[in-house]
Amino acid sequence: MTDALFNGSSAANFYTDELPISELVADADRVLGTDASRATLHYCSPAHGGWGVVKVALTVPETFLLFVCPAACGRHGAIASIEQGYRKKIGYLCITDNEIVLGGYEEEIERAVRELMERVKPRPRALIIFVSCIDDLLGTDYTTALARMEAEHHIPVKLARMNPISMDSKLPPGIRVQKSMYELLPSPVEKDRSILLMGAYRPPTQTSELAKLLKHYGFGPIRHPEYCTDFDSFTEFSRSAASLVVRPEGRAAAEDLRERLGIPEFRAFMAFDRETIFERYRGIIAFLESLNHPGETKDYSPSRESMEAWFKPFIEALEAREAEARTALAGASIALDTSVTIAPFSLALALVKSGLNVTRIYTSQLPGFEKPHLEELARIKGDIMVASPNHVRKYGLRSTTARADIALGFEAGYATSAPITVPVAFDEQLYGFEGYTMVLEAILKSVAVGKSDLRQQVKDYGLVV
Repeated sequence: MTDALFNGSSAANFYTDELPISELVADADRVLGTDASRATLHYCSPAHGGWGVVKVALTVPETFLLFVCPAACGRHGAIASIEQGYRKKIGYLCITDNEIVLGGYEEEIERAVRELMERVKPRPRALIIFVSCIDDLLGTDYTTALARMEAEHHIPVKLARMNPISMDSKLPPGIRVQKSMYELLPSPVEKDRSILLMGAYRPPTQTSELAKLLKHYGFGPIRHPEYCTDFDSFTEFSRSAASLVVRPEGRAAAEDLRERLGIPEFRAFMAFDRETIFERYRGIIAFLESLNHPGETKDYSPSRESMEAWFKPFIEALEAREAEARTALAGASIALDTSVTIAPFSLALALVKSGLNVTRIYTSQLPGFEKPHLEELARIKGDIMVASPNHVRKYGLRSTTARADIALGFEAGYATSAPITVPVAFDEQLYGFEGYTMVLEAILKSVAVGKSDLRQQVKDYGLVV
């Protein structure tokens, strides 16, 4: 099969599975364009997966999920729910071909909701109904039905979509599900000084670098579903002074909260290299100060000197771990992927600047905020190979010999057959200088332990396809 067959273009502009970053920088679409999208035919390795829309939605306490889909669409999700222990929080309404063709399953949904509200104990405080790709094709409007169910059962009922065909749209499943979750929030009676952390699957702790910075400027605590004990504590999120979006999955939800509840938002996506971290914190500080001085147009951006002084303890801790890593790794090759972070190029850049040997990056996407990191990496270490783990050519081509000494992330671990896989995943609890320090500590811990069992790591984490 020729390269040109992958997109019908000439060999001079073909879509391929991997390139050196020095070549990729001139035309990133050759590896990271729409042809690499997971919405098209693609390869999934045994280490492929993520949180999944179910696991994300179930971070809202006392919520029940109802999936409305053909049996074939729901079976892998049902199996995953059994494996991961949340089977009792999910129901499935499997619709038939006749119901799809005749369009009469809205009534079936309302009947099913009535039945589950009688049978599920304790009674759910909120309900999220997931529909599949079929509804994207049929264009079903659930507005009236949702209103009827809310009136009948006296709980919020929201719609979400499990529709992989929307992966290239503005609202792919991972973004849409967070929007649906936060649509459960009511209008607040009054505001407080808390900050709602959006997009993060797991937040930094309440004693983290980020939390301390927020407290320094008079804000906090961090609000996130992980800190909720019940549905009432989740609804308190609507009182937040602002939302801070740290991963793109939270952007649509933050926009909705701004428009619907008047909660201002600020985007400061994940980063690991020092200069970008300073840039993110400079923006956050200016945003917090603008909240402290409403109506004023002054630029509250702090000086670099003042920021370096405030973050000095965190930077010193980071530099100590960098020195340890240089000694412990002694030039060992590192591969990393997007199961570690939404910002793999920033992480690779940070590792290279720390004196570590990054040789491969596995990703199928290039968000706009990552382009400067790719460009700088191409200048300072142009021999890094960038590969799409989803390319159809990857099927059956797993290396039998190690292509890296250390893998950061499950996909990289599988693709390279690295003897050591560091199980850092999806930016969980990471942010800022402290976040990068935690990555280095995880690397050092894994190196000290030695050879990894990737199969067991994937099973223990509970990846969802």
